[in-house]
Amino acid sequence: MHFYSVVAFIVSAIILAACSSSPVNPVPCLAEVDVLTTITDTDGTQYKIGKDGNVYKVTGSSCEFFLKYFEPGFETTNYEHRGDSVFLKSPDGLFPTRSVFTEDFEGYAAFRDLFIQTIADTNRNWSTMVLQGPLSPTVPDYVALRTCILKGTCTFRDNRIDVATDPMNAENHVLKFTAVPPASSMVTSKASIENTIAYFAKGDELWYEARYFFTNNLPYSIADFESQWFDQSPGPRIVLSGGAFAVENKFGNKLMFRQSNPTPVPIGAWVTVKIHFVFDHQAGRVELWQDGVRILDAQAPTLPLLNAVQTNLEVGISATSTHCVLLVDDVRLSNTPF
Repeated sequence: MHFYSVVAFIVSAIILAACSSSPVNPVPCLAEVDVLTTITDTDGTQYKIGKDGNVYKVTGSSCEFFLKYFEPGFETTNYEHRGDSVFLKSPDGLFPTRSVFTEDFEGYAAFRDLFIQTIADTNRNWSTMVLQGPLSPTVPDYVALRTCILKGTCTFRDNRIDVATDPMNAENHVLKFTAVPPASSMVTSKASIENTIAYFAKGDELWYEARYFFTNNLPYSIADFESQWFDQSPGPRIVLSGGAFAVENKFGNKLMFRQSNPTPVPIGAWVTVKIHFVFDHQAGRVELWQDGVRILDAQAPTLPLLNAVQTNLEVGISATSTHCVLLVDDVRLSNTPF
């Protein structure tokens, strides 16, 4: 059994899908008590997200169904709470969620030993991988590719992930991500691994740290924190903007948090990145450190909705428009400070 999340193409906020929606007959808008939030796009159009999981486009005094954002019963359908422990429901039984782990990529006999393959693999930290490149451009394409790679019946095509030797320390092993540029018909190229068994809800705190080594071109994003139960897997992510680290909300109006005095990201040297989130749909907090120096501190929404659960940690080249090679080591995830 694989704990695969539904990974969509990296796109803008849900409101940018308007060109693909089909017109329907207007209906009365939801009562305000049934509205979780209202989003206004850059054109002034309003969208209401209801407790029923639907997004409605406001048209005058009426509304029309726009898209399904989440299933209202996703929490009880997918999780069981036992005291302070949370378990993910699966066809083979309950699997403990993992919001605390460390990963140094040492001691693996084979690449696929990184991943959870059965319900007994509770000591493994990674659920799946994404290899979206010109030779596997669509979701069905890269799902089929990773399935056969994990089964050992095929190998990588263009984008790839390898356990490699640290260029600065021959005794240390790291994870090497390689991505080629996307084809002209693609939004992005990706080579990343994912933990899809975390659990962070409103009011929870997340601490993440990892060492990164950029060998040439910088990718766009290197760590995404997502909710797999919501359309487009929304959440904040660590990105590169103008050669420096920044944080972007991959939901709503896509707020971007940049440094006031950007610290350049080094090429050809290890850099340690740490981030801290307080999860809240309105009054959240984002703190970002580079090599132990805090470079960003912002008060802002960090959850797409008050009922969202951040379940996924995606690490590696999670989006790039150019060829790049990235090394990652010493990944840490926690719900308490370190």
